[in-house]
Amino acid sequence: MKSLISIKIVAGLALILLMISSCTEDYPELNTRNNLVTEEVLNTNLMMTHVQYRAIVRDLGGGSSTTGNYPGMSVSNSNRPFQVSSNDVWGDTYGTSSTTSGAYARNLADLIRILEKRDAEAETSENASMIGIARILKVWAFSRLTDAFGDVPYFESCLPQEEVVYYPKYDSQESIYQDFFKELHEAVAQLDAGKENYGSNDLMYGGDVAQWEKFANSLRLRLALRVRYVDPALAAAEMSDLNESNLITSAADNAVINTALDYIENSGPNYSSAYSGLYTQGDALDKRYTGKTVLDIWKDNYDPRLKLFADTAAAQWPTTPGYDTIDYFGYRGHALLGYVPVQEKYVYGSESCSRWALHMYAPIFPKSVLSSQEVYYALAEAALFGIKGAPGDAQGFYEKGVTEALNWAVAWNDLIEPQLPDMFGLYRPDSSAEFVAEYAEFHRVTADEVAAFVDTAAVMTLTGSEEEQLEMIMNQKIAGFYPVQTYQGWCEWRRTGYPRVLVGSDDDALQGVSPRRYMYPDSEQQLNGENLEEALSHIGGVDDMLKKMWWDANPLAPHEHSGDVGWMDKPWVTGGK
Repeated sequence: MKSLISIKIVAGLALILLMISSCTEDYPELNTRNNLVTEEVLNTNLMMTHVQYRAIVRDLGGGSSTTGNYPGMSVSNSNRPFQVSSNDVWGDTYGTSSTTSGAYARNLADLIRILEKRDAEAETSENASMIGIARILKVWAFSRLTDAFGDVPYFESCLPQEEVVYYPKYDSQESIYQDFFKELHEAVAQLDAGKENYGSNDLMYGGDVAQWEKFANSLRLRLALRVRYVDPALAAAEMSDLNESNLITSAADNAVINTALDYIENSGPNYSSAYSGLYTQGDALDKRYTGKTVLDIWKDNYDPRLKLFADTAAAQWPTTPGYDTIDYFGYRGHALLGYVPVQEKYVYGSESCSRWALHMYAPIFPKSVLSSQEVYYALAEAALFGIKGAPGDAQGFYEKGVTEALNWAVAWNDLIEPQLPDMFGLYRPDSSAEFVAEYAEFHRVTADEVAAFVDTAAVMTLTGSEEEQLEMIMNQKIAGFYPVQTYQGWCEWRRTGYPRVLVGSDDDALQGVSPRRYMYPDSEQQLNGENLEEALSHIGGVDDMLKKMWWDANPLAPHEHSGDVGWMDKPWVTGGK
């Protein structure tokens, strides 16, 4: 983790978006608008802060997103995951709506253009590193967009005002990915520790260009692996120069920003929503359920992360006639249920499933973008299938991935545990100090536990066929994405078909089939209909959430879960023992 936010974000945004002298006597023309920030006075450092804050601190979520339902990471409570819908990432990327203040790509494109113009006018390259960092982050922002929708406006979007295209064409995802790789190569070449950088205004790395280079290379590894089923030659080519020396391979280089408590909107996403409910509506904390898929991955392997992220079920001793063979629920995950018969909901009701541990509601909460564990799992998969390295290398990379993931859990606990007394004071003020201490001890994950697990757990060794080993890698990768990176979990589930997710007999539009993409916003049909229709012609002419995009080319995906959701005519009747 590189930086803890201790920022006056509101003041920063005001400097970027609002502040300028109201004096007009120096303007040659009285009708010049004097309430806008011009390029000459724009603070480009704060512009970078704004993008990182909006894209990562505010918008990466805290484990409850709908996309997390599909790889079995999060649980659909009252929402309907199999409805036809769009996704906020469109407006967040382009800034196409008054309700979306992210505009990541547009802000980054302007930032790059302004810095390039300043260098050109000064006949210098002092801003080269800052330009390179903005280009890297722009690739990350656009990758999230195209991975949600497929073809999107790219080359004709986010242009300067004098070159604006009002009806931009949709570019193929293949051409967009090819440009991603070009941009990442060129951006890394621009990074120079001797040039100007964003310093502390860079919330993720504090302007450290060496770490930005590792992030760019690790992002390239992620994107190269993503295309391996559709273009293995491209995947291999883009991985060929990547190795442990130029990738994120330790916690010190992880791309992560911690939330803060200087303002409530800067705090952890689950904390801020719970805080709002407690103080504006008087609601008690209603913790969310833990997904069956990710919980089973931990539970089946006696993984210490299980106790960190989940509580045992509140209902301990079922006494329903006919179900007396189950005498203790313990850790029990919730299947993916949306619009299903109530008899399926009964099976997972009456507090018979594990809810989130209180740790998930911490105000200071890590927002992970890309980490060492993901890098090692990617290298393991690449080696297993001979894309980079040899199959014999897969085991070593896999071991490092699991170890990094478990060490991350220890760091996660160490960040959250000191906050528990204040959290209990907010959420459960009647709790005694002894109870809080016992709760912290029960959920604690230690370095000694991790070392013992790494030395003895059967899951540390890849076994079986290539496909069975891939499933092991992907299960651990998804578990490592928990809880923030649900979006990446959805991408990896689509790409490989793993992990296997237990889904109810949903009767919504998608009939319990998890989507491969999101629908384009209605505004595109209204404002850019001709180009939209051209893009839709590439996927059968209909804006269908079940159509696969370019890189989604694995013929085996998805892989079905062998279990059954279950059926009960009446809910559990629980009592004490």
